[in-house]
Amino acid sequence: MFIITLRDFNHIGKAMVMNSIQALPLAEFILASYPDKGITPMKLQKLAYYTKVWTLVAGKHAVMADFKKWDYGPVNQEIYHQYKTFGGEVIPTGIITKPDIDEQLEVFFTFILDNYVNFSAFALSAMTHNEDPWIETSQNATISDKSIVEYYSKQPFAKNFIKANPKEGPFHLLQSDSWHAFTLDMDPDEAVAFESYPSYDEFLKQSKKAENDFQEFFKEMFN
Repeated sequence: MFIITLRDFNHIGKAMVMNSIQALPLAEFILASYPDKGITPMKLQKLAYYTKVWTLVAGKHAVMADFKKWDYGPVNQEIYHQYKTFGGEVIPTGIITKPDIDEQLEVFFTFILDNYVNFSAFALSAMTHNEDPWIETSQNATISDKSIVEYYSKQPFAKNFIKANPKEGPFHLLQSDSWHAFTLDMDPDEAVAFESYPSYDEFLKQSKKAENDFQEFFKEMFN
């Protein structure tokens, strides 16, 4: 199991200082990067939260934003007040410009977000409700960096961040609710085979193939 201790976390954070980003520019980055993903304020909050989560696990103190425990998951108050007028509607992205950030940071953020952006707002909210940092934080209190690192560094997806480039080497799947549902009836040894792929590119290739196969099956069913 891959575990980053708090001592390692503090050491790595000092050694890997990168350009940082505040809450609102991060929100703009997400919205401008994924204009066709139907991002609502609630989905935006969760995408921003998981961006912070995995940068912390990787030892990069890059997201300068706090998230509080609210009923529907972690919430950054600056992002909330900026976009609350949209309620449950998709946030328009036509006038949003992607902020100019460090190229390495942009690649890193994109890797994280690509693994979450296709989930719905409610699926993302449900994920956070099953994770200790949200569960163990008092209502309306700030979810601490310490609790984030302690919990998420023990998850299989964290193994991607041992490497300088998370796209290199074996890719370890995000074990979302849908992953658990998929492997629910499998033998534990069989389920392990679906925890990782030889590379991130291979994962993308197989995911695309599965999507195309499903679409073909759907067409045949209704033609």
